[in-house]
Amino acid sequence: MSRRIHLASGQTMIEMLIAFFVISVGLFTAATMVFSNMNLVERDTDEVIAVNLAREGIELAKQVRDTNWMAGNPFDAGLHNGLIYTATPIWEGTLMAPSTGPSFAFTATDFTGADTQVVTTPSGVMANADGGTITGTPTIFRRLLTLHPICQDYSVLNSGVDCGSMPKIGVRVESHIQWSRKGTPRDLTLYEDLYDWR
Repeated sequence: MSRRIHLASGQTMIEMLIAFFVISVGLFTAATMVFSNMNLVERDTDEVIAVNLAREGIELAKQVRDTNWMAGNPFDAGLHNGLIYTATPIWEGTLMAPSTGPSFAFTATDFTGADTQVVTTPSGVMANADGGTITGTPTIFRRLLTLHPICQDYSVLNSGVDCGSMPKIGVRVESHIQWSRKGTPRDLTLYEDLYDWR
């Protein structure tokens, strides 16, 4: 009789261990999925912000071109500084009169420049720091634009080169965003060709 009781106790113990193992595997899988989903949400949020920052850089260049047309200026005025075509937008996200609209600083040549740092301003808008002129809380994002000349033969030139004797008919705006999350560097680049259709 005591042997049967002993065997029943052993079976119960094995069943409990199996149940504990199954529950542990289920909980571990659920926790892994929760943390994985949190990482995916964080990554997706970063990518949405990066796309919007890149798109905004292109839209600001369009606004400068259109403002030039309305003022009767060359279409690319303010979209280069001699042969320097790497730029950061000076824009606080506020609506400005056309005469004081967005402009570009041509001091940063790569992402190490202070102007490339994107900050969140006190009004909650994300903008390039412009060397500290635009203040706010630094974000993980950096933004740099390269404004490549487009010549009459539709060739797109690198920054630092001009069209020579050919007329310049447009500008390729390349908006590049870099950021890092948990030690993983990421980047995104959008571009659009702006032509002088006037």
